Amino acid sequence: MKLIHKILTVACLSSAALVLGLAQADDAPPAVQAFLDNLQRQTSAKPAYDSLKVDGGNVTIINLTLTKEAKDNDPGLSVKTAQLDFTGITDQGNSLWQIGKSTFTNTSVQMTGKDAALSATIPAASAEGWYIRAVPATPTPKDELLSSLTFANKMTSGPITINATGQMLTIDSIDTTWNGDPATGAGKFSLKVNNLAVPQATVALFDTGSVWKQLGYDGLNFDIATDGDLTSNGDTLGYAFNLSLAGRNIGALSLSAAVDNLPVAAYAQMLKDQTGGRGIDFATLSPQLQNVDIKGGSLRFDDASITKKILPLAAAMQGMDEKVLLASIPPTIQLTLVQLQNEALTKQAVDAVTAFLADPKSLMLSIKPAAPMKLLEFNALDPAKPGEAITKLGVSITANQ
Repeated sequence: MKLIHKILTVACLSSAALVLGLAQADDAPPAVQAFLDNLQRQTSAKPAYDSLKVDGGNVTIINLTLTKEAKDNDPGLSVKTAQLDFTGITDQGNSLWQIGKSTFTNTSVQMTGKDAALSATIPAASAEGWYIRAVPATPTPKDELLSSLTFANKMTSGPITINATGQMLTIDSIDTTWNGDPATGAGKFSLKVNNLAVPQATVALFDTGSVWKQLGYDGLNFDIATDGDLTSNGDTLGYAFNLSLAGRNIGALSLSAAVDNLPVAAYAQMLKDQTGGRGIDFATLSPQLQNVDIKGGSLRFDDASITKKILPLAAAMQGMDEKVLLASIPPTIQLTLVQLQNEALTKQAVDAVTAFLADPKSLMLSIKPAAPMKLLEFNALDPAKPGEAITKLGVSITANQ
């Protein structure tokens, strides 16, 4: 999982990583310098380049190299790009600038660490309508947040080729969109990773039992999509998102969640921890998060033929007839869920799984409290009474809807 996470990190963040090396460009215009200062603050990366040319609202950087040494569990990073072009730079006032278009040509990325090594090549990437904000000498949490977010109407990167420990993977493209208010950060965004292709040789490394091959897959192809809506209300935020991992001719696993009254300071710290390569320290942030409202969420699986392929194989592995296996699943689920002490949910689950197995389309677990529940209330739920918690959270299980 660590290797796959690093691969996706390089793929999804490659466009932004390309410009990290500009952080010490003292001769850059204010808009570019502001962006570089923000990234320098977050990454502590050391850059080098052959030349920087300024022509009115346009900037060109030749042969940029960014090097960051490995430290503890954080991998070393090297980014090289032949040419970066920033065109149509305009001053929006209040230390806010917009870069009309940014292009990155012939970029390579290398990551080396204790448990993995990978490289990626990106022939071309671009961003349009990119907003940049300068950070004051003593920034507030909101300043920190706005400087760390990427506000670009459109970004694209690809195709991308990744070599991970001798195995080749490819991505057709990564596309993002954003539509909102750069002054507050509020707005809607989307990101799509199109066709992450994993060849059979790479699949075999983690599929030692050849299960995927027995199911008829010579390789795996994934599409990753996420979208979100960030709303701003003074010192708090509302955030709703959807995330989907879809395996072509397999199925799609989707996650969604929505919260409100999220403190700006806490959200800024979460982003800072992530960009710094650290995990989010929820224990430290817990006091700030107690009044966050949980509005709901869901976990959903949409089948695209994998279920009908798995059932006969699973039955054969257990030495039983497929019909016997199908008949045994609902009672097993019922016995498993009895400990949750909620008869209504247990019946819903058994009925939903039975319907799904008969006609595999979708299976979904939803959380929707009657009214938004504060995290403080959630933490106060009695773990010895899971049935009551399930009712208060509005947990339900449905199939084929």
